[in-house]
Amino acid sequence: MHLRPSRRPAGASVTTVLAVTLGAGVLAAPSAGAADAPSARDGVLRVEPYFSALAAGSTGFLGTTNHHTGGERVWVRYDTGKRTPVGGARDVVGDDLLECTSSEATVRNMGTGADGLTVPLERGEHCAGMAGSSVFLTTLGTGGLRAYDAVHGSRAVTGIPAGATDVGVRPGTATHALLVYEAADGVRHRGTVDLAEMAVEDDYAAPLASAWFTSIAATDTRIAWHEYDPATKRSTVVVHTRGTAERKVFPAGEHPHVAFLGDRLVHADRNATTRLAPSPLHALNVVDPETGATTRLLDHVRSVAPTPEGDLLVSGGEIGTGDGVFRVSLAADGTPGAAFLADSGLPAEMAEVGEPVLPTGTIDLDTKYRVPFRQYYNHMGVKLRHTFTHVRTGRTYTAVENGYSGIGDEHNTYADGIPMGWEWNARFEDGNASDPKGTTAAFNGAYTWTSTAESGAGFGAPVKRSGSFTLSRAPRPHDFDDNGSPDLLARDASGVLRTHDSGAIGGGWQIYDRIEATGNIAGSTHADIVARDKAGVLWLYQGNGRGGFTGRVQVGGGWQTYDQISGGSDYTGDGRPDLVATDKTGALWLYRSTGSATKPFTARVRIGGGWQVYNQLVGTGNIAGAAAGDLLARDKDGVLWMYLGKGDGTFTGRTRIGAGFGRYGELVGAGDVDGDGDGKNDLLAVDPATRTTYVFRGTGERDAPLNLRRALTAQFQGKSYNLFG
Repeated sequence: MHLRPSRRPAGASVTTVLAVTLGAGVLAAPSAGAADAPSARDGVLRVEPYFSALAAGSTGFLGTTNHHTGGERVWVRYDTGKRTPVGGARDVVGDDLLECTSSEATVRNMGTGADGLTVPLERGEHCAGMAGSSVFLTTLGTGGLRAYDAVHGSRAVTGIPAGATDVGVRPGTATHALLVYEAADGVRHRGTVDLAEMAVEDDYAAPLASAWFTSIAATDTRIAWHEYDPATKRSTVVVHTRGTAERKVFPAGEHPHVAFLGDRLVHADRNATTRLAPSPLHALNVVDPETGATTRLLDHVRSVAPTPEGDLLVSGGEIGTGDGVFRVSLAADGTPGAAFLADSGLPAEMAEVGEPVLPTGTIDLDTKYRVPFRQYYNHMGVKLRHTFTHVRTGRTYTAVENGYSGIGDEHNTYADGIPMGWEWNARFEDGNASDPKGTTAAFNGAYTWTSTAESGAGFGAPVKRSGSFTLSRAPRPHDFDDNGSPDLLARDASGVLRTHDSGAIGGGWQIYDRIEATGNIAGSTHADIVARDKAGVLWLYQGNGRGGFTGRVQVGGGWQTYDQISGGSDYTGDGRPDLVATDKTGALWLYRSTGSATKPFTARVRIGGGWQVYNQLVGTGNIAGAAAGDLLARDKDGVLWMYLGKGDGTFTGRTRIGAGFGRYGELVGAGDVDGDGDGKNDLLAVDPATRTTYVFRGTGERDAPLNLRRALTAQFQGKSYNLFG
């Protein structure tokens, strides 16, 4: 979805300022479809989103097409919008453009297209900049600086101390260049170079000066630069009256642009759209150094570039007008004003500008694993808040993102806007008393969501969205609360049955001597259980998907004949889990599930004999890579054996898994519980001595179906229970 503000047309006042400043014909639009000139709209040139003007000439200006990534440097003509790539461009004087490579410095007149100077670089030299009609070159490590122009050839610049580093020159006034360098003692200096004499004229030690070259400016009478004091965390612009000791200090933003408009100081905190707090220093502050009176123009600024006429080209935004390039000038009465020169196509206020990736429809977490949520904004300084609410339970997940975090888009060019958001891992992070980690899996079912994006710096109103989606997973045999996460059942001495993450189910369960989780055997989509009372009657409890069960249904009597009962594996290949039981003679019996709540099992079928050697059976589902459910059996010596299901209700010969399992009071096949999302079934083991639950990770390999154990801190650790399921 692309949102655009209502655009204020280029009215008479804007047209008059542009025509007077730039000359007749400046508003002429280029021909439609011109390959090298983005179309003008409403009498305004068109530039790319996040375009920044770096320097200005008489017939055009130098800029970068993407402020965030560096982009391509281009020269844009005022009259047609035609752009010319200028890869190594540095400074602009008049219409002369300096381009530098590792071997030479060249000057090209962008108004006429004519080539000017070409200066070969000597060994160890690199471009220091351009001012007046001269190209400046500095020698690395020595502080040496020379100027070259067509009239004088090469001249050494005097007054720079030996051993200076980081020497740079940029256009200043008609007679003086701006100079920056760092002395051998590490102190930064700011000053000017007399272009006629090629000698340093002003030289100020400025140890707190910013390293940014765009934070220094000069007029015939003043020089100013940005300083930051790390001790006080104070950011200021210092203004010196040249040739005197007079010094004035003005509050400034963290990384301000510094310029002059006539005799007035101009400063603006660059990149205010990345900030998370409002400030008057985000605007273009035009200050009278004598009185301190300040006029504020625009709302946020990316770059400031002086023009040969004494105006400024400012890239930034004005709410209600738009984002792009503005020409800032003084009216006849000295009042500063800004005219819209080039439109970037973006609003100045924070807005959603790209096509979002939002959760909608049904999201199958068995295949996608996460819920995508991504929105695109024109600003980086966004306070974003998303809330997901499960309709049935009211459980919520809230995520807050303050400022751009990248969200895995290291190579994003921001052509579609600044991406913000995340992929929700479908877990609630508020937890509960029995979950020290504070996370539980999100429930299946319908969700609503809301998002609120607010400009941290206060640029425009919040952007709000809302919607809905549904989470879905295939049923799990031990999932009683419909959140895709297997639950371990446990009964305490008072007869209260509970799960590890959903809390108490209810009391009165002391009447049963066996409780077995079976998975969905009665036709609903949720996990069921069967419970045998002390009279030998087996009862069915259908899961309600809310952490509890519907009323019980009698399956039948005579179940006291069985020593072991186990459910949870589909042994017959019909997609429903079945039940197996061993009687006191050692016979193994199969009860095939029907999907009916009134008659959940068919008549029993005898599978084999000799099972009296085992003291526990565990239906694990598929843990060895075959399609059918498998069965584990522990003998009286603590050795665990696997019977691989064939899918027809029978098994292959047994395979020894390992010894030492006699220490566990209960073994439970609960599905994929290890949290790695591999979809492989695992084995839970409850150690009554330490009151700790362990998980043996399923591998899916027949020869070694279980991996090393690890403790599950959230699974009833430290509590006393007398029955698990």
